[in-house]
Amino acid sequence: MNETAIRFQRSDLGCRRVLTGKVLSFLTMVLMVGGNANSALGGVHQLWAVGDGQKIDRLELNSPFKNSNSVWDGETISIFAARNEIVAFQLIVESDEEGIESVDVSLPELRHEVSGSKIIYSSPNPDPTDYRNQSIQLFSVNYMQVTKPTKASWIYRSGPSAPADPTGWKPVQLVPENAKAGKGGFPPSVEPSSNQAIWIEVYTGRDRPPGIYRGSLQVTADGQESVLPLELRLFNFNLSDRNTMHAMVYFEGSQPVLYQGHRLDTEYHRFAHRNRIELVHAYSIESATENQQRFLGGDFTGEQSYAGPGEGVGNIIIPDTFYGPGSDYDDRDSAWRTSDEWINFLDANLHEYLTFVYMPDEPDSSQFNRIRNIADNIHSNPGPGRKLPIFVTLAYTAALDTRIDYWCTGPQGYDIDRALKEREKGHEYWIYNGGRPFAGAVVIDAPATDSRAIIWACFKHGIDLYFYWHSVHWRHNHQMKPGAPRNQDVWGNPITFDTGGSYANGDGVLIYPGEEVLHPEHDRGIPGPISTIRLANFRRGLQDHQYLVMASRLGLKKLTEEALQEVVPRVFSDTGENIGFAELEETFESARFRLGLAIEEARQLRRRR
Repeated sequence: MNETAIRFQRSDLGCRRVLTGKVLSFLTMVLMVGGNANSALGGVHQLWAVGDGQKIDRLELNSPFKNSNSVWDGETISIFAARNEIVAFQLIVESDEEGIESVDVSLPELRHEVSGSKIIYSSPNPDPTDYRNQSIQLFSVNYMQVTKPTKASWIYRSGPSAPADPTGWKPVQLVPENAKAGKGGFPPSVEPSSNQAIWIEVYTGRDRPPGIYRGSLQVTADGQESVLPLELRLFNFNLSDRNTMHAMVYFEGSQPVLYQGHRLDTEYHRFAHRNRIELVHAYSIESATENQQRFLGGDFTGEQSYAGPGEGVGNIIIPDTFYGPGSDYDDRDSAWRTSDEWINFLDANLHEYLTFVYMPDEPDSSQFNRIRNIADNIHSNPGPGRKLPIFVTLAYTAALDTRIDYWCTGPQGYDIDRALKEREKGHEYWIYNGGRPFAGAVVIDAPATDSRAIIWACFKHGIDLYFYWHSVHWRHNHQMKPGAPRNQDVWGNPITFDTGGSYANGDGVLIYPGEEVLHPEHDRGIPGPISTIRLANFRRGLQDHQYLVMASRLGLKKLTEEALQEVVPRVFSDTGENIGFAELEETFESARFRLGLAIEEARQLRRRR
């Protein structure tokens, strides 16, 4: 436990403990009777809170974080954020040996201690991606039993870089409170001697006064009530609506059609926008025209049911091809014509864009001649199509030198020195997916902060785009294990990638189907996407990235370097056999809080000059 991180937050927040006699009595009983609060609150053994970067297994009843952590001091839940940021924490409801039939949680409002300005809860809209009036959102955490660790050498191997506790009942999905009863909808039950996490998200808005906001988390377990105080410190600066780096995640709109029974492209893109990522796939002139407001920002306005980060701001990434180049670029005349048409269309219709032609995925040497031919066809174009970039999922390879505009490699292939040399030549060098110990692993059995650490690593090494290979890999691709069902039961089986020789828990599934027509026993009754702890931590990392960018632009170089040294001291080609990045939420939150304080102070000094 990072005691320094706890002390810094408590002292700087200046929290005043205002507890009712009922709450004080309950908490005293928790502390004095070893957490046995049966007589105070139904079948509850203990109530406590933890941040959004810590996974608490369903059967983990002796967590080292239950007495204190970055958001909890044993009495009060304390969080902090900038304006235009989404901050989340978890209430852990730990049951006694009898269990809890019904536990309900509410957070009616957070009120500014001076101005009276409020952040108000409203009941969830039927469409989970209608974010209007959704400043406070509640979810139940769904657990999946992981019986065997991921076995994929590019994700992690057994040894010092493997996650410390990869098996057990792992927290995975964030199910909206208005889901079906018994499927995560409120009020959930809690099995005997188990944990149930309630995930609470607060969107801070753009125009609220800075300072301390207070509220009460109300918990009702089998008819017995208790209240936990909550404090939010709001910094006096805003996160930008425009991301400071890109996160592109592949999306197949046909998968929600198959699993949920209807097309939900609009809802999924709106959901992604709220999480500061972009769902990407190949576009044609026709599909780009049809979805033009996705890139101009019109799809992300109140009129289109959107509110939150990025309001009115469009997507940027619009690939010409994905997971392969197609055949239009194999012939020079066709390549010139096709690339001219595409670039002319983009220049005429979009204010800003990032596009490319995706070469054969993870190519081997047998495909290099074709890649060189396509690159030469496009680069030799005397017209506007000449600037259409060539993208490849491969570490730098001398045989393709000068042909590639955008290199994109897994963390294990990211050579820090080579990336600098390529950028000096005007080429981008990005990363995709994950893999320990070089960077975080994006699987269920890795720590929650692995996703967050990837984005910190990107900032440290000047990487401005991260790519994850799939968001909804529910229907297994061509690499599936022989004889396995192609339409996977993703709510019932944590393994989502399985070739027979290699398999991974949750790989390619950052989002789960809110409805299930193929496996109706898992239907949540939510007409849209359901998020995950991994995606929430990507969002957290992308928000952290803005803190780091602001601090750098304000000249806070020393503080920024100290934060990077604490969180991601050794990643990519700089790593060894052991993990070289932080795994505990405490480390991230300590760094983020000090960055926030310094940004706030530096901006105030600038305003006074």
